[in-house]
Amino acid sequence: MNLLRRHLALIIPLLALLFSLESIMLVNRAVTKHENKLSDNYSIVIASKNALTLDKIQSFIREAKELKAIAPDYMMNELKKDLSRESLETLQRELPFFYSLKLSTFPDEDRLQKINTTLSKLNGVTKVESFSKSHSQVYKLLLIIKSSIIVFASLIAILSYILMVKQIEIWKFEHSDRMEIMAFLGAPAWMRNGILFRLAFIDSIVSTIAIIAGMTYLINHDKMQEVFHTLEVTSNIFRMGSDFVILLFTSILVSIVSVVFVIIKQKDL
Repeated sequence: MNLLRRHLALIIPLLALLFSLESIMLVNRAVTKHENKLSDNYSIVIASKNALTLDKIQSFIREAKELKAIAPDYMMNELKKDLSRESLETLQRELPFFYSLKLSTFPDEDRLQKINTTLSKLNGVTKVESFSKSHSQVYKLLLIIKSSIIVFASLIAILSYILMVKQIEIWKFEHSDRMEIMAFLGAPAWMRNGILFRLAFIDSIVSTIAIIAGMTYLINHDKMQEVFHTLEVTSNIFRMGSDFVILLFTSILVSIVSVVFVIIKQKDL
């Protein structure tokens, strides 16, 4: 029981730390998918007296991805009822070219303003509609969600690290007699504190497996699938293989750093 309690004292803060890291990764992937989806559905409308080409726009705007001409057929069909053929032809000659410009990435507010200004300065362009108001609302919402998760997860990670250091200090105290004997016999620091590294390494592996197993169950649960569907996010934002490697590396690194910090703090090097 004491052995289990000793391990749980480090595993629990490690679980909290890894869960916060996994949450940040999942939210970042979800937001990136939303940004890509918004980018695919978002376009800027351009009215120009002169014909425009994608190459010309790309020379000024690197994000330009696709340029489509918008035919004013609907408007002309409506005017056929009230105008003569000659008037329609004259109007059609006077009408500007209309284009829909798609971007390769979802720009932030400042970048969108620069793109709008650049397009307005192109020769022949008379009007640019970037729908900046609705764009800003959506983008700010994404940033708020991402920032909130990162701040909350960072606080959990800091608290978890503090708890880990305290537990390793307890381990060191519990094994202080053995360490003093080894020091008296001339054992180097890494050997004297080897028990701390072994315990931290084992708990890192256990914590990583627990988080991956828990996330796998949670992601595949029916209620979570409903949440993903509501948020228009697919469950493939969770990548078991790569996430396991990232979490395992992080947990081992943090554990080693915590042990080394305790050793340096207590001047046992």
